[in-house]
Amino acid sequence: WGWNKAWLDPAFRGWNLEEYLQGIEVPLLMIQGEDDEYGTLAQIKAIQDQVLTKTTAEVLPDCKHSPHRDQPQAVLKLSEQFIQQLAV
Repeated sequence: WGWNKAWLDPAFRGWNLEEYLQGIEVPLLMIQGEDDEYGTLAQIKAIQDQVLTKTTAEVLPDCKHSPHRDQPQAVLKLSEQFIQQLAV
């Protein structure tokens, strides 16, 4: 219940990390499930709009909140491709 209690706390409504996005200086790989019941694609868009570095966003179909559990092979493949691109 740890996260549940945090999400239901009235103070959580104002919690937002966007003020820190411009401080990110490394390339980002964002992987989100298309059917994520807790996150939205607007979160990915907000990150892309505010960071000052290269971003790669991947949305996996038939995938919920935990891509690494729902589609581990796809996450590994996307991670490998992302890392290889950094090496070039």
